[in-house]
Amino acid sequence: MMTERIVLFGGTFDPVHNGHLIAARAVAEERGYRRVTLVPSGRGPHKGPAAAPDTDRLEMLNLAVKGDDLFEVSQTELQRAAPSYTFDTLLEIREACGDDRPIDLVVGADMLADLPDWYRADDVVKLARFVIAARPPWHEKMGAISALLVERFGKRLAADLIVGICTTPLIDISSSAIRERLSAGLPVRYMVPDAVEEYIRSRGLYLRDGSSGPVCGGGADGDR
Repeated sequence: MMTERIVLFGGTFDPVHNGHLIAARAVAEERGYRRVTLVPSGRGPHKGPAAAPDTDRLEMLNLAVKGDDLFEVSQTELQRAAPSYTFDTLLEIREACGDDRPIDLVVGADMLADLPDWYRADDVVKLARFVIAARPPWHEKMGAISALLVERFGKRLAADLIVGICTTPLIDISSSAIRERLSAGLPVRYMVPDAVEEYIRSRGLYLRDGSSGPVCGGGADGDR
């Protein structure tokens, strides 16, 4: 029997939205994954804090995937002192699960372009197999991204990194747009799961004068 892979899908999730979940499910269906672990990112070395507190980002993720057997949520990065690095996350999971279960790391195509600058990038690419969630028209960007990877890692490893491309639906939703709409008092229905919207409203998150702080920063992806 083939050993089941550990599949990690990280992001700031500030807040988690339907685009995140649709992309993760599309990758799972294409690759045949039975389980995807969502990893809300800790504070990276070059980023300020998320707009919502870690506890709220975690709770919104749990609410978003409640009752869906495809997803589970990991607190690995939120329990670690800043700065948070992908290398540390992979190492921690490898130590916890042993060497028998391979790790797949799902990242966006844009995020892949930054890989050469990641902390201990050479070790990261050894600890996990990269799976690229690419929204159309992803092929327009891959030439430039491939060149960056070849320059940093060499032709062979660069080819391995981009072989796992999964085309995901083009869903024009972003966490920053959701925060802006909430700050302006506009509805976000159909952009986030209903339970997430209810939680945001109940906690008063993403209001300019609310306890969660100003609308700022925090893209869809985490540290590196």
